[in-house]
Amino acid sequence: MMFNQGGRDIRTLAVEIAGELSQEESVTLVYLCLDFVKDYSAIGEVKQLFEILSKQNLLKFDFLTELLYRIRRFDILRRMKVDLVCFERSLRAGQGYVSLYRLLMMDISENLSQEDLQSIVFLLHCQVPKGRQEAVKTFLDLVVDLEKLGKIDVNNLEVVEDCLQTIGRMDLKKKILKYKQMGACAPSVRRSDAYQNVIPISVPCQEHGFERTQQVSTLLPVFRSCNKDQLLRQHVHSNCSRSSEASSEEHHSETLSNPVPETAQASAPGTECGVQQNVLEKYRMQSTPLGLCLIIDCIGTDADLLKETFEALQFRVLLHLYVELDDLKQILRDTSERNDLAALDCFVCCIVSRGTPDSILAINGNSLRLSFEQIQQYFKGQSCRPLLGKPRLFFIQDFLTATSDSDDELETDTAWSNGDAIQADGNVWEEVVPQEADILWSCCQVSERLLYQAPQQPSSFMRTLSECLRKHQHRFDLVSVLTEVNKQTMLRNRRLTGEEPAPLVLRHTLRKMLIFP
Repeated sequence: MMFNQGGRDIRTLAVEIAGELSQEESVTLVYLCLDFVKDYSAIGEVKQLFEILSKQNLLKFDFLTELLYRIRRFDILRRMKVDLVCFERSLRAGQGYVSLYRLLMMDISENLSQEDLQSIVFLLHCQVPKGRQEAVKTFLDLVVDLEKLGKIDVNNLEVVEDCLQTIGRMDLKKKILKYKQMGACAPSVRRSDAYQNVIPISVPCQEHGFERTQQVSTLLPVFRSCNKDQLLRQHVHSNCSRSSEASSEEHHSETLSNPVPETAQASAPGTECGVQQNVLEKYRMQSTPLGLCLIIDCIGTDADLLKETFEALQFRVLLHLYVELDDLKQILRDTSERNDLAALDCFVCCIVSRGTPDSILAINGNSLRLSFEQIQQYFKGQSCRPLLGKPRLFFIQDFLTATSDSDDELETDTAWSNGDAIQADGNVWEEVVPQEADILWSCCQVSERLLYQAPQQPSSFMRTLSECLRKHQHRFDLVSVLTEVNKQTMLRNRRLTGEEPAPLVLRHTLRKMLIFP
């Protein structure tokens, strides 16, 4: 369905949009409007909300646009032909309708697991009536009850802070602290007489240094459109995890015997108690499905294995076999424009193909080729906004073949990004995210002679990747798992060829730990 707002009744447009929203999105959208529609419980569905707003003369196109932006329905905004760059500029200028308080509560709700929610409800059992406790399905339901009881409001969040600290979610408590700091220095602004308590949106851009909490690969790239300062812009959020004891396996591999802990603690000089510093936050991994996995196998050896592995990891899998170069580019472009990316927490791209040290040939022989950087470019920053701030993982098996090195044969049909840092998902109290951030690139390059030595067999790299992901997915972060993958793959390739294999490329700009649930 293509939306065209020109000359149309805004109520008709709103009704059409309401029909495309999920139940969870509808509940969130209703909550964001509570500054204008007070009776949360009386609103049965989002269509009724739009009707109430319309009667109050509050249903306006820019308000509707912001609501869709806040719940990340960029697919609908594209069909409405909204200029997101101009719209985001207006939000940064303080022209938003939804208050920072509502956005903060929404963000906390999205990052709480069901276990976290149950713990918070238990902690507040004396403050929330028993009948209401049973009716709480989301954190936003609980927030509404606490607001009605006068326990929390825009200037009083101590109850929520205490609960987050008790359950060990210091990362979310830190969001509240940031919100308080922003609210203290930001005057309120009025869009109209109906919107008197909206704090203007501002994006703090402070520089933060951090110490590394784990060993970083020496192959960490210097992307041509991203400088060192941009990669260090984001700071590491504190995240005091709940204590847990994981039993170690008796025959554990050497590399993974000392995994990177969920949190790293350091004692500040001159203090008696340890002070948590430089704690690495974890990427959100809660969506269903967990993410989208694009598999492109131009050889025909690894597709089934990879499909089985990532489906077991709860990914939606898209599989393409024996792809020509033009089709490869179209597949990458179409995938980057999918409507469902905004609702997913992760993206994976697996490519198996003949190629050169810096490009993919697909099945086109030695003619045209697509560079590695160009493959990534389809899913960076402005090219794929729904994935901004989310991990994008690339696993490449490149069978090296003799080919010309002429730059004229290198495909570069997509415009390069300027590397500017932009705001992710409208969470206005977060740091802006560099477009080159949150990307992991793992590439194994071997001679195409291996294809003839072991025909129809999965590559050593993809086979080892599948084995390690399944064995260690719950217990170790992805970078630690891939270190083990690299070690085992090189040993296997040495046995197959009798030669010293080339080191695997492992480089990334991940800002957080990634642990598959």
